[in-house]
Amino acid sequence: MKPQTIVIAVSGSIAAYKTCDLVRNLSRKKIPVRVCMTRNATRFVGPVTFQTLSGQDVIVDEWDHGMLHIDLKNEAALFAVIPATANIIGKMASGIADDAVTSTYLALQCPAFVAPAMNPNMYSHSAVQRNLKTLQQDGVTILDPAAGEVICGDVGQGKMEEIQKIEAKLLEKYNEIIS
Repeated sequence: MKPQTIVIAVSGSIAAYKTCDLVRNLSRKKIPVRVCMTRNATRFVGPVTFQTLSGQDVIVDEWDHGMLHIDLKNEAALFAVIPATANIIGKMASGIADDAVTSTYLALQCPAFVAPAMNPNMYSHSAVQRNLKTLQQDGVTILDPAAGEVICGDVGQGKMEEIQKIEAKLLEKYNEIIS
């Protein structure tokens, strides 16, 4: 049987609240969803919210429930980091596995997506751009952020893409994989 689960990883950005709509929408479509979070992500949205929306335990500490990041490798059809901070992008590009999100990323052998969300100055920084290029070279699909005003009032590219557009891209790839 082909893997059927979409693994949504959430990192510590104010945009994390938008990911709740994505998880709810996918769950309503009867798509199995598993959520893993960085500790910083839990400062913006609690794991109980994602557990309620997905109907599944949420992975925050990879050791709380055994080695779930390894277990997920057998059920994941797709992996997406939404939102993706500069920090998580850098860790992924460098192969660092020091939390539930990065450990899960390295354990999986399925298509991966990243939706950057950060201050425009951070997004345009050469280190972040270099890390995004590395991820692209590794086969990760980058869902480019939109331009606009971010929460601090700065204006430029860095605002996470609209959830509806992200969902459409994920569903397109998911349907391709499971069909």
